[in-house]
Amino acid sequence: MTVKILSIGLRGLEGYRVQVEVQEVPGIAAMVIVGLPDASVKEAKERVLASLYAFGCDFFDKRLVVHLSPPERKKHSPMFDLAMAIGILKAMGKLTAPVSPDAAFLGSLSLDGAIQPVDGMLPAILAAKKLGFQKVYLPYDPTLPLHHLKDLDCIFVQTLEETVQYLQGQRVLSLSPAFRTPEITNSPRKHHRDFQSIIGHHQARVRQ
Repeated sequence: MTVKILSIGLRGLEGYRVQVEVQEVPGIAAMVIVGLPDASVKEAKERVLASLYAFGCDFFDKRLVVHLSPPERKKHSPMFDLAMAIGILKAMGKLTAPVSPDAAFLGSLSLDGAIQPVDGMLPAILAAKKLGFQKVYLPYDPTLPLHHLKDLDCIFVQTLEETVQYLQGQRVLSLSPAFRTPEITNSPRKHHRDFQSIIGHHQARVRQ
């Protein structure tokens, strides 16, 4: 059975729907990622398998194929980690609850299963709203100005285990932190965002 989980890809500031397809196939044990992944996406197999192992699931004896569609677009960023992990758990029967087709999963996984934000989170969230998603699962980041968003449920998850428990109806998560108005201070910013934060859009960087 092929499982399909949705995420968001970025080309510059333009977001597009990415369908993460997962299937177990016969053959030598491995996790294979196809669909024009870049180096950071190819490395996801180590992060995802380690996170699943930390969660208590050992799939090292399985051959898993993960297809990132549309296949003609280059996939950048480790933002698809969470979607891959959820897809694998669903394909292997470890996640039995249905996953809404109106939900997108965003975030990188650490080896212990913690979910971490990556560059491009805000454009991806805005793209999810524009593309008609109703829910977005993502790591909480207090620097994201999400208080003005409407018609999009931002569900903040800290770990892979917490995400699965929420999907299974075993945990209640609060959405309120996303909609607090950020405090305004006079202290200088420690981090300055520039065009280097734009993913896959070399031309935009050159023209700044």
